[in-house]
Amino acid sequence: MHSLIKIADNKNVFIVNDIYEFIDPKNIYIPILKSSSFNKNTYIYKNTYFNDFIASASGFISGSKKFFLYNQLIPCLKITNDFKENVHKNTRIKKVNNIDELKQVLLKYKLNNIYDKLSNNPDNIIVTCVDEEAYSAREFMCLSKNYDEILQTMDYLSKIIKINNLYLAIKSTNAKSIKNVKSIIGTYPNIKTVLLPDKYLISYKDNICEFLNVKANSIVLTTNEVYDIYQSVIKGKEIVEKLITISGDGIAKSYVIRVKLGTALKEVVDKFIEFNTDNYEVYVNGYLQGEKAQSIDELLITKDTDTFIINEKSTLKEEECINCGACFKICPFDINVKKCYFENRQSLKCIRCGLCNYICPAHLNLKKVVGGQNEK
Repeated sequence: MHSLIKIADNKNVFIVNDIYEFIDPKNIYIPILKSSSFNKNTYIYKNTYFNDFIASASGFISGSKKFFLYNQLIPCLKITNDFKENVHKNTRIKKVNNIDELKQVLLKYKLNNIYDKLSNNPDNIIVTCVDEEAYSAREFMCLSKNYDEILQTMDYLSKIIKINNLYLAIKSTNAKSIKNVKSIIGTYPNIKTVLLPDKYLISYKDNICEFLNVKANSIVLTTNEVYDIYQSVIKGKEIVEKLITISGDGIAKSYVIRVKLGTALKEVVDKFIEFNTDNYEVYVNGYLQGEKAQSIDELLITKDTDTFIINEKSTLKEEECINCGACFKICPFDINVKKCYFENRQSLKCIRCGLCNYICPAHLNLKKVVGGQNEK
């Protein structure tokens, strides 16, 4: 395992102690194909799928708007919420008895990210509540609020996949979650609680497997993914909500908020956020791993967007490389970052962790070149 580092704490990013809710947006938006055509005033039922996107509320189509997704402006249907939560039909899920049936249910609920993690012959299940992004709090807040359901689902998965080795990985500094889990962990003797150091990328699959000294064909799931399994496979509910983090030194307080998919970020910001400055910039999916956005008005909450960092706009300018070698030394995969950058060449080994940008004294955007343009 490459030597991991602790990312510097940002004193202006406050610790969150609760999950807030914003599940009644005025409008939701559904990304659509440019060639698609829909009549205005058409009624849309909640849980209606448009390819991989789901209508998280019911209401009438009232127009369209473009949002920045996948590095381009995508037209989206605007559905004005009627707050009735009308569902066209409910289909009951059959009891899941094996891993193949589990995979079918995951595909039904469009949980492709979890489906892809289920290898043929895994040896272990590792559930981590450590956020991959340094300035996010989605995972540990999910465990704090849903630890009973998460432990129940882990036990359920072990029986379906026929695995006895279960690990719940908690950051050693997360005292609240440790206390909550200890209060009921005795009910699940097959689940081992392990404490992880407060180091960036410790929850990355290769690192956590090496830390636990287990085989790399283990299944590594996040607490939010496990909770999605609980909601969909065990409870038979469509996934129409998610947790997001809104944080950064440009706002007065950090939040973890439960929101409906398809909600415009601007509507959430207007409800909760007090800015420290008018001169701010927004990063989608984290400050280290994410990308800087052009405008809050163009950001939509989807399955692929979960952390929004609002920082005071930086006055730092890119300077000439001083050949210090810091980017190479910090890279978890020993990529020759400087060489790739000046050759304008992407490295297939790059996981876009952002450490090269974080450490660079010349403030070069190394990640954008070496990791390629993020597709999410």
